[in-house]
Amino acid sequence: MLVTLGGARAAAASLPALHAGADRAIRDAHGRDVLLRGMNVTPLLDSYQGNPRMPTVVPLRPRDYVEMEAYGFDVIRLAVTWSKLEPQRGHINVNYIDRIATIVRRAAQHGMYTVIDMHNGGWGKSVTTRPAEKCPRGLRPAHGWFGAPAWATFTNGRTTCHKNPEQKRTPAVKAAWLNFWTNHRAPSWADGRGIQGHLVAVWGALGRRFAGNPAVAGYDLINEPDPGGVAPSRLSFYDGRFYSSSIDAIRQGEADAGGFSHMVMFEPNITWSTGGLASHSPRPGFSNDPNLVLAPHIYGRDAHTDTRPISEVGRVLKSQARRVGRRAQAYGTPLWIGEWSFSPWDTDSFKKLRTHINIQDSRRWGSAWWQWKVACGSPHSFPGLGSKPIHEPLGNLNPVWCPSGKPLKRPRGWRAIVARAYPRFSPGTLTELHARGGRFSLAGRSRCNAALRGSDPLACQLVVWIPKTHKHGTHHGHRSRRPQLMAHHMGKVHVAKLSGGWLATAIVKGGRYSLSTR
Repeated sequence: MLVTLGGARAAAASLPALHAGADRAIRDAHGRDVLLRGMNVTPLLDSYQGNPRMPTVVPLRPRDYVEMEAYGFDVIRLAVTWSKLEPQRGHINVNYIDRIATIVRRAAQHGMYTVIDMHNGGWGKSVTTRPAEKCPRGLRPAHGWFGAPAWATFTNGRTTCHKNPEQKRTPAVKAAWLNFWTNHRAPSWADGRGIQGHLVAVWGALGRRFAGNPAVAGYDLINEPDPGGVAPSRLSFYDGRFYSSSIDAIRQGEADAGGFSHMVMFEPNITWSTGGLASHSPRPGFSNDPNLVLAPHIYGRDAHTDTRPISEVGRVLKSQARRVGRRAQAYGTPLWIGEWSFSPWDTDSFKKLRTHINIQDSRRWGSAWWQWKVACGSPHSFPGLGSKPIHEPLGNLNPVWCPSGKPLKRPRGWRAIVARAYPRFSPGTLTELHARGGRFSLAGRSRCNAALRGSDPLACQLVVWIPKTHKHGTHHGHRSRRPQLMAHHMGKVHVAKLSGGWLATAIVKGGRYSLSTR
């Protein structure tokens, strides 16, 4: 059936609450299959500052929300830091949580959910080589990064120095993580809570604050946790204990505030790709909570500029996807990729991108790109303790030349990859997805019938993002091409024009259905 589109209407801007379905799909309050595709943003990150004149983050301006909406994103993964949430032991920073809430609200106004991510890298900004510290032979001073507050940092006298000063995993960092996993507490702490217990309590506070907010898709318990020298045979136990305690605290906070259960994302350890996924993630059954999502990061070991060709990286990407897919199946949870990206200066970068999206779309996995904008004052710009940053390009979708911060041209063709077409809400179950820019095909199956459509009209509404495509022929150079769609087993197909693209909606009639570009 060929559907000629006209009389487009705008879709509702409200965001229904999400949950992890028993069938290992993310679902909304109407029972639809939800694909979360978006961006990591870091305006609230509390980082080590190598140069006091250079900000470490780029604030989110109104135009940033507009631009992300124009990419078709329906989610942001918002990095927050424990060092700002609990700057003094036992004291929650309500003002910082207010700032989180402001971003959640503004993102929702542009049709985007928020995943609140407890971000950590290199333990914290206080694990820095001090002037009085002498580095062992062969090692060099290294600076801190972001994550935990100074009062929660116990390094057991281990050196902060490293062979590579940009490396986050110094001996001191590993000691700090070990003390976290074992829930160390200072003798002077009279309340009996250890380091880990404090972060668990922070999660309880966040659970209370956002208990009734459907724009919060979920909580990512900790970004790229480090084993910290814990033996592989014990690591799954420590992972599971922290995750289970944090989940319980969130649920208690939600109950205390009269809210509902939000999804909780959990990650394997940062070393999972080389250390073994089974030993570097919690054991299946670590929690009986039904609203969990496995949220690994998949980089194919190319998190930074790399000269490895696509032939090698592609093999690693496919292997990683198989491994995390099996692990999610063992947990009985959906899978969502919390981070992925490549550098424009990678060898074969565009081919790597294409390989990655084929993996995502063939498995109907959502994801969040790393990252929207990065500041030249970020710790990544400093090779050591000096205040002089390196001179090089930084970032990917929005690259800048550092240290000046001058914007560079966006990599050609990348928008068509990152902003490609996808279904946001699919009645029943999404079974197939293929997309290249604005061209796509999708299929699903549902139990939609007249009774269900009558009781809950949104339960049978398909919502698809389609980016702009262009063709020559106007005196302005280009004009946007209205998408022509082929639909099967659906009716009332409409297309609404949005900034950066189109939003197609259709009412699914039941059974097997499909929608594709002509």
